[in-house]
Amino acid sequence: MKHVVSITLLFLCFSVSWGQTEKEIDSLKQLLKGNTNVEESVEINEQLFVAYLYTSPDSADRYRKNIRTIASKNNYTEGKYLYQSLSGRYQFAKSDIDSAFYHIEKASKIAEKLQNKSYLADCYKKIGVIYNIRRNDSLSKKYAQLALFNAKQTDDWRTLSSIYILLGNQHFELTEYPEALTYYLKLDSIYTSRNEMDKSLAAAYTNIGMIYSELRNSAAVPYIEKSIEIYENLGLEEGVNYGELALGTYYDLVQENEKAIEHLLNAEKYYESYGDFRILGSIYGRLGETYLEINDFTNAENYLLKASKIPERSTNQVSVVLDQTNLGDLYWHKKQYQKAIVHFKKALEFIEADGNEESMRMQLLNVYRGLYGAYKDSKDYKNALMALENQMELEAVVQESQNELEVEELNKKYQTDKQQQEIELLTSQSELAEQKSKNQRNLFLGGISILGLAFITLFFLFRNKQKTNQRLKELEAAKSRFFANISHEFRTPLTLISGPVAHQLSKKGLSVDDKTDLGLIQRNADRLLKLVNQILDLSKIEGGSRKLRVSKGNIELLLTHLIEPFQYRAQQAGIILNSQIDVSGKLWFDRDVVEKIVTNLLSNAVKYNQQQGQIEFKAVQLGQQLSITTVNQNNDLSEKELPLLFDRFYQTNTMNQGFGIGLSLVQELANLAKGTVRAYKPNEATVAFEVTLPVTKSAFSKGEIVAEQEILSSLKRENADMGIEPDTDDEYVEESSLPVLLVVDDNSEIRLFIKTLFKKEYNILEAENGEIGEKIALETIPDLIISDVMMPVKNGIELSNTLKTDERTSHIPIILLTAKSGEENELEGLKTGADAYMVKPFKEEKLRVVIDRLIATRTAIQEKFGNQPFFKAKNVELTSVDTELLNRIQIILDTELTNPEFNAQTFAEQVGLSRMHLHRKLKALTGLSTTEFIRSQRLKLAARLLEEGHSSIAEVAYATGFNQPAYFSTVFKQEFGHSPSDYAEMG
Repeated sequence: MKHVVSITLLFLCFSVSWGQTEKEIDSLKQLLKGNTNVEESVEINEQLFVAYLYTSPDSADRYRKNIRTIASKNNYTEGKYLYQSLSGRYQFAKSDIDSAFYHIEKASKIAEKLQNKSYLADCYKKIGVIYNIRRNDSLSKKYAQLALFNAKQTDDWRTLSSIYILLGNQHFELTEYPEALTYYLKLDSIYTSRNEMDKSLAAAYTNIGMIYSELRNSAAVPYIEKSIEIYENLGLEEGVNYGELALGTYYDLVQENEKAIEHLLNAEKYYESYGDFRILGSIYGRLGETYLEINDFTNAENYLLKASKIPERSTNQVSVVLDQTNLGDLYWHKKQYQKAIVHFKKALEFIEADGNEESMRMQLLNVYRGLYGAYKDSKDYKNALMALENQMELEAVVQESQNELEVEELNKKYQTDKQQQEIELLTSQSELAEQKSKNQRNLFLGGISILGLAFITLFFLFRNKQKTNQRLKELEAAKSRFFANISHEFRTPLTLISGPVAHQLSKKGLSVDDKTDLGLIQRNADRLLKLVNQILDLSKIEGGSRKLRVSKGNIELLLTHLIEPFQYRAQQAGIILNSQIDVSGKLWFDRDVVEKIVTNLLSNAVKYNQQQGQIEFKAVQLGQQLSITTVNQNNDLSEKELPLLFDRFYQTNTMNQGFGIGLSLVQELANLAKGTVRAYKPNEATVAFEVTLPVTKSAFSKGEIVAEQEILSSLKRENADMGIEPDTDDEYVEESSLPVLLVVDDNSEIRLFIKTLFKKEYNILEAENGEIGEKIALETIPDLIISDVMMPVKNGIELSNTLKTDERTSHIPIILLTAKSGEENELEGLKTGADAYMVKPFKEEKLRVVIDRLIATRTAIQEKFGNQPFFKAKNVELTSVDTELLNRIQIILDTELTNPEFNAQTFAEQVGLSRMHLHRKLKALTGLSTTEFIRSQRLKLAARLLEEGHSSIAEVAYATGFNQPAYFSTVFKQEFGHSPSDYAEMG
């Protein structure tokens, strides 16, 4: 199991310094003595600080404080900036990231007053580094870009170079290697043009080497060796040993284990003396893993145990998982199976605790492989089977390299099965023909010879005919089962193709050719999956397992909803799609049948329409029948060929493409729904398909009609508890008995369709474009928003981005609906902060599941806040906007909670929101109104005081902002189920 240590050298972004000899340091000290010039004194103290920072931190601290004294005494603003900036570096070197951030922020404010672009660039760069360490990628990128913007307005090429390092590292850590190389090579160009070198350049070379290491490219070695050469010339021993570690990493990845161990041991000697446990943990872990590769179990165990005991390593979840997995492998090889299982289980616990199994998919796969081996070898076959099943399921996602082989093997299996099936069919047909001939011969002979045996002969003939029909039915069923089984077999490899291809397409930096090739694979995989699903539908119909589920509904809205995405597809192909729906009232139909018939007819019309002409779609009610017709331009088909179009994969002599099984499925579905289908040519240049379906209740049997009670019960949803009445202080906020759903779509029919679906569960608001939707959202603060993407004035992407970055509306779940399918469009929507993205036409059941999940997530957030002793955002997943707002609320509560004059009005004023916005925000996050929230926080504070031994109920009441002890006792009992005095005794 190989893994990569990312050596990003972030400290090089934070400070770019040069080695100074003892002689130079002594010279600086001499210059400092007796120097009265403020600027020169500050500059010399800065140089001495830099010289001592990593060799003698206490000496560096002394010179840092000298700068503060000089700057304060002489009111020297630049000196004050320098003190804060160096303080940030000092705290960063001590690994006190929070203190470093505090000083850098102060430095940035002074830089803003000075309007010094170089200072600003340096501060923004350092803030970007800190956010990178905190794994806040969005803010890290934001400040890196701000730093770059300011640096380009100066001639400070060294700061610009360090910013390129930061930007390169950001992309490097996200495995966006082309972008990372771009920034590293920009930095290389700057130094080459100036004939300069320092450790920023060396750091860039090291990371370029690490990128090539990840790619197992031997070009890694010369880059790392160049970095080591620069570090040696600068006299920077730490950089040299970083290079040793990088070389050890490369040789480990290409499995040159002896060389890997040699370089890693060199690095180990230095870092053990230097005391950098973060790097030591990586070295120990990699040495342990490498020794394990060559079966040196003694050294492997020694280093792996040393790695797992380093506290700094425990903060890196991936490292912890790797250590535990490697220890499991070690003990498995040593046949200490129970110890191996313990370590594998620990690795599994850390992965589950991390909550992001996708990012640890390979590690998780290795854990399951190890568990399977350990359980199997220890004869625990039950757990071994469970581990193997988990392993196989995960391998279906990660084994992209085996997709082609698996599909080829499956195809061979299919061909073999198909050949065997054809042999069986031919044999059966031969047997049937022989049996039929024998029956006829027996009948003929019996009629001539013995007329009296005619009855007996006819009886046996009847029985033989029954057997023949039964055998034919069995053969037909076997054929259907065969197609169903082989279709199921196809789904797994198709998923193995589609998943990794979609993952590759989501990566940045792909070439145009790569995108074209991957897109071609994805489109054809999707087409195959569609064909497989159609085969399964046909198998269900032919096998009799697909039953009608007819109910009464608005078919006009359903058809409008189904047509919209095809209008978009037609527009993209340069085709005009005209639709006419003439249906009145509610009709009886099977929603799934109608949906599949319409989508297959329209898909066929768009696909085979010639010369980018027009497509006509018409749905008309004719008495008790509904006629659905599509007409598209096609002058290649003759009248004789039209009936053959409903045969599966029929191909004409003049067309290259076959017609698949879509039309065959349409015919089977129409027959199932007691309807008819026909193809005809209105004129020489067009072809039409007409499906006629009965739409009255009397046309269907009782077993085919879904009971009204069943429909209503499927629409029932769990509503939030609305039993708490608002306090008089919050009565100005209008509370509806139903949650509010805002539907934003420029198509009035689609808005009506969604409104029809959810009018019983939600109070529906409507907007015809994003601008109106934004205004309504800010005025009403709805509980949920469903928005189209493509709209005039302001589209859904812009609407989502605006609302998700506004603290008044950032908590509102947003579902985007669009006719634009594809990975790129979905990612564009989700990047705005939208909570879900659905492609039209969507299924009602799927939309309800998505809404239920979003509501459940918000309920879980409310429960987490309710279960915490005080109002903390700890362990609660929130957006950065909500987190910032809650932190501001917490500061206000810490100051004002005990103030009896503190109420909803003053609370809203201090937060900076209107009372209505604060009320809806708190209601969404905690389930409480503003007044209920304040009272709840005061009661929790009172409970803590009582637990700490404060026995005077009146004192506790006044101390927590209650004016009336009697009222305090009443609400306290309502909250905790005990009076304050009883609660104090229990405490």
